[in-house]
Amino acid sequence: MIKKDVGSKLKAWSFTYGVMFLTLFNALYWQHEPQILQQDTISFKYLLANVLHGFSVTGPVLAILLIGYLVAHSKTIGPAQIWGLLIIGSWSSLLVLCLLQDTVWLGRFYNAVLPILRNTYPLVSGILLGAITLKFTKKLFTATKFSYYLFFIAAIVAPTIFNQDIFGYGGGSTLVYSWVIFTLGANIPTYLGKARASLYLVGSFLALIFFLGLMPIISEGSHNNLTTAARLTNSASLFPVLFSLCLLGFIVSKKSLKASKICMFSLVGVILFSTTGDLVEITNELNSKSYFGLRYLELFEAMLVPLAIMGVVYVYSKLPMFKKMLELDNWFETWNLDNADKQIKSAAKATGQWMLRNKYKLLVSGVMLVLAYLSFVVTDLDGRVAASMTGDVSYNAWTYAILQRPQMIILNALLFICLYLFLRGLVNNFWFAFLVSDYLIIIWLVATRLKIDSRREPILPSEASMIKAYGDLLQMVPSWILVLSGCSMVILVFAIFWLSKIMPVERLTLKRRMGYVLIPCVTIFSSFYWNHENSIINKVMRGLGNDPQLQHQIYASQLNGPTIQFLNNLDVVIMNEPKDYSKAKIEEIVAKYSSKAEKINAERTNKLGEQTIIFNLSESFSDPSRVHGTKLKNDPIPYVHQLMKNNVSGNMISSGYGGGTANMEYMTLTGFPMVNFSPTISTPYAQITASKPYNPSIVNYFPNAVAIHPYVGDFYRRPTAYSKLGFNDFIYLGSKTGIKYQEKIGKSPYLSDRTAYKNTLETIKNNKEVGQFINLVTMQNHMPYIDCYDDNTEFEVTEAVDIDNTRAAINNFSTGLNYTDKYLREFIEQIDQIQKPITLVFYGDHLPGIYANNMETDGVNLHETDYFIYSNKYAQAQGATVELKNTAVVSPNDFPAMVAEKTNSKISPYYALLTEVYQKTPAFYLSNSISNSKIRTIDYVTENEQVLNEAKLSSEQKEILEDLKLIQYDVTTGKNYVKDTKFMQIP
Repeated sequence: MIKKDVGSKLKAWSFTYGVMFLTLFNALYWQHEPQILQQDTISFKYLLANVLHGFSVTGPVLAILLIGYLVAHSKTIGPAQIWGLLIIGSWSSLLVLCLLQDTVWLGRFYNAVLPILRNTYPLVSGILLGAITLKFTKKLFTATKFSYYLFFIAAIVAPTIFNQDIFGYGGGSTLVYSWVIFTLGANIPTYLGKARASLYLVGSFLALIFFLGLMPIISEGSHNNLTTAARLTNSASLFPVLFSLCLLGFIVSKKSLKASKICMFSLVGVILFSTTGDLVEITNELNSKSYFGLRYLELFEAMLVPLAIMGVVYVYSKLPMFKKMLELDNWFETWNLDNADKQIKSAAKATGQWMLRNKYKLLVSGVMLVLAYLSFVVTDLDGRVAASMTGDVSYNAWTYAILQRPQMIILNALLFICLYLFLRGLVNNFWFAFLVSDYLIIIWLVATRLKIDSRREPILPSEASMIKAYGDLLQMVPSWILVLSGCSMVILVFAIFWLSKIMPVERLTLKRRMGYVLIPCVTIFSSFYWNHENSIINKVMRGLGNDPQLQHQIYASQLNGPTIQFLNNLDVVIMNEPKDYSKAKIEEIVAKYSSKAEKINAERTNKLGEQTIIFNLSESFSDPSRVHGTKLKNDPIPYVHQLMKNNVSGNMISSGYGGGTANMEYMTLTGFPMVNFSPTISTPYAQITASKPYNPSIVNYFPNAVAIHPYVGDFYRRPTAYSKLGFNDFIYLGSKTGIKYQEKIGKSPYLSDRTAYKNTLETIKNNKEVGQFINLVTMQNHMPYIDCYDDNTEFEVTEAVDIDNTRAAINNFSTGLNYTDKYLREFIEQIDQIQKPITLVFYGDHLPGIYANNMETDGVNLHETDYFIYSNKYAQAQGATVELKNTAVVSPNDFPAMVAEKTNSKISPYYALLTEVYQKTPAFYLSNSISNSKIRTIDYVTENEQVLNEAKLSSEQKEILEDLKLIQYDVTTGKNYVKDTKFMQIP
């Protein structure tokens, strides 16, 4: 008895494995048509190959027939279990693809959950449909003896004879086809004797060979070519289906086929594999040999893959999920039309009980989903999202995430749930963890909204150090929000104590608490590897839909949500290594520009370190009337315009809009442009300078260097960054030296520019050294631009894009500019009286984020600020020039070389390189165009403001910019080869 049972199982497994092999061989081998079937004339090899092809297409037919038979003759196999395997199989496939492919489409998960609705696995969907309709088809075919044969004639014979795909079989690739074959297998007659079944099998076998061999001959005779030679060589054709039915009938007649869960689900697995194009394509990528049209590796793969599928099925059968699916199938078995109303009531009652048991889990999940959805909404720009990347295409902010990015809403919700889990694990109090996590998330969303309103940029990790200046950050927040937050906090504390008392929730065990703390920690830690190319976590995140777009942070936050985007920025790469980077290449650059510096220095007489140089970054300084579509009643900066006419001046191309002050500083001090850094670098002060031991800058050329900022100094890690750059002192509110002179204008929360200039004059007078460098960063014109001045009508805006919503801010900003203009006049008049050579580089760091212009059409315009370079009378007497070439449009990193030329000062080889950059290449900034690149996209702006891409640059320009990139990489990321040379030294 035991031996007989073992023999039956062995026969069942052998037949199942054979069908799986044939199905996979059909999918793998014929995916790329072999050369032998591509010829135009008949040969014996061609006929043999066509017959072999015809036999192989019986694989999927046999698989679906067998699945139908096994499901029909089993009381423990149903559609729910098949659906469960589809989910497990899809995720197993996803894992394989993550290992082998760069990106994986998240839609595979949806395909598994909703196979019929999404119609991506039509053959599996047909099997599911067949299992669901099995009761109906059984009744239909048992009603009359000949109904089965009539069904076969109508469904298979007629379409083949008339050569018309009446039912949309698609050659054996559609849901309808799969349902038909499943139904034929499920209802196959079992009353045939062995002799009759054997006769049918032999007859169908001979018919298959005959017609497969005959069709090429008929095609050549009728059409004089082989265009219809493969007419019968598909899984929906009569003869492959007939042979498959007869073979199954023969096996059934011998009563050697017993229903087996593993067998049946393995067949479903092989159908799933063979219809997943990516899996088949990747498997075939291993093939490299071919002989007489037979690729041995494909044969080998077709033998091995069934074993892997059986392994997955075995694991699935042991999972709790399988038991749940079995219970669901058993429950469905009790359904019929007579008791449908009772079953519906029973299902509703069971669902209600389940929801009641899991009410707290559902509460957390639901609230986190809502908050995750709102996190996408708050990233909008004027109610629209994605406009910054798609030009004239944008989406409604309230519908975009739901319709276009639902998977990212879920992913953000899971991160929010991680915060809840962490707090729950720490304090072991449900209401504390739930309400505090909600409160913190809402604060996060409000902060994100405020940051986007002011700078069109989400919150980034590099700004975390600013939390030290929380008091000053709070001053930028509207007062009503602060009041509401405070009141909410009081209510929150009360709610936690009250709910914990009246609705206590069961406390967690220590083991579970540890898990709750560990899961969020692992999740957050994984984000440090999200941007590691070809890593598993990178592929998974990309497959889930995460698209970092680090060079366009606002667009990326709209795609991924601000929380995911924040974590995307944790995995920082400073610069990608240039392909020619080496010690020899750096030495070559050093030699080249040492020679250029020697020639330049031969014609210059002054020393930079003996000058007094002031880099004055004037917060948001930019002429509003230069913004397209904007006009003012009067000119708010007449003195600056006069200075610009008589001195070196023009437009500076800022890499930011509405923010990015520290980045402009960094470029002016180091000469290193932001465009060369990886998109993961958002604030070099915090991400590079503060942690690097070697930070050459213009500061190094002066015996005394002071940074002045009439505000708090903690932003962008300035104290550490300035120290690393070589400044002797940093004067700010709260510093040891301190801001001596302090005054404000009207209701402005910031110290005035007059304060900034008075303290600068004090610093100049206190300096006893020969030369001095001062980096002055003002604050007067910083946002918000709300009711800072009593009278702001003199420079009222008369025209602007969306003037009704921008009028107040532009009026306020323009009034502030006029104060700057007046204070600048006073300052220059005073430095003209100082008996030292003083040169002032004055520039605005970026435009304020108050304009409603389209960034796509007005991108360059919205990145242009005003600048000029002024030398006092004493400096002019010592040889400072009034004119320079190519100054109409410059980049911030051009200023070091420009000021050296302006003061007629000798330079280092590095400044010889920067001189080549500013004199021979266009200005450049981060592009607003669409790009999926992992490097920044750069726009180049010529003197006449024509925008170019890199392809339009000359070979000389490309070489100069590549030299700069190599030096920048060596200093910030590489091995600091230049440190041991005289490249940064002035002779």
